[in-house]
Amino acid sequence: MLLTLILHMALLLIALLYIVPAATDGGVAIRRNSGLRGVLALVVVALANKIFWHVLTLSGIGLSIPLELFTLGVVAWLVNAICIFATGRIMPGILYVRSFGAAMGASLILILAGWAISPFLL
Repeated sequence: MLLTLILHMALLLIALLYIVPAATDGGVAIRRNSGLRGVLALVVVALANKIFWHVLTLSGIGLSIPLELFTLGVVAWLVNAICIFATGRIMPGILYVRSFGAAMGASLILILAGWAISPFLL
């Protein structure tokens, strides 16, 4: 289980290091010589995402799952983009985020990468 998590994070880090900057035209990127600190940025994004979802669930009295189903994943995309944007503002020396639109693109790429990776790690 732990090995699966580590492998999943490593593959998402590769996506964050290479695919996201190419897809967003450099709008979201790990700063040079920050590869290992990029792991920290990815962990911060994941934790922020998890905390945000728990707050959304508690404040909405459990409405986040029906909201997610009704909007076909748009809410998850938006929440992930907010977390990426916030991480870029909190850790500007590690994660460069040009704009919220770039964070939306990075969010989409990371969601698609996660979906592509998950079936192979079961």
